[in-house]
Amino acid sequence: MEGGLREARDTGSRVILERAARGLALAGGFLLVGVLLMTVMSVAARYLFNAPIPGDYEITELACGVAVFAFLPYCQLHRANIVVEFFTARLHERSKRVLDVVHAFAFTAVAVVMAWRLAVGGLGKLADGQTTLYLGIPLYWGYLFAFLGAALLCVVCVQVLVDLVRAVRR
Repeated sequence: MEGGLREARDTGSRVILERAARGLALAGGFLLVGVLLMTVMSVAARYLFNAPIPGDYEITELACGVAVFAFLPYCQLHRANIVVEFFTARLHERSKRVLDVVHAFAFTAVAVVMAWRLAVGGLGKLADGQTTLYLGIPLYWGYLFAFLGAALLCVVCVQVLVDLVRAVRR
């Protein structure tokens, strides 16, 4: 199976997806590092000066939600999701490939539903004008950035599904 996937990795669309997914994952990593530093500074300021960073929990909440969707495309592209092989360990290789296709199809459907609901939710938050309680950050920002990650995830899922179907046909 890896041989078929290696051939697909050489295509131009695969290279573009790889770069986009890697860039988004790196952005998500930098976002989490920023949240980590802000949290450390807020806790230190609370302890030393009784003055935490205002709204730190709101920023953390939004940033962590966005970061999750930033990592998903890269993880799916490299098929790095957790797989429990307890029941499939003794299956023939072809059966495992077919099962991988079924899983990839199901995950593609889930990714499409997540992207769709993020778009609907974000448009609702934009229309309502909802903001965070303390800092007044528009909530649709979180939905927008999470939607971008979910949209890329949809494209990646389709590519992985195509790659797996090609591998099964060989």
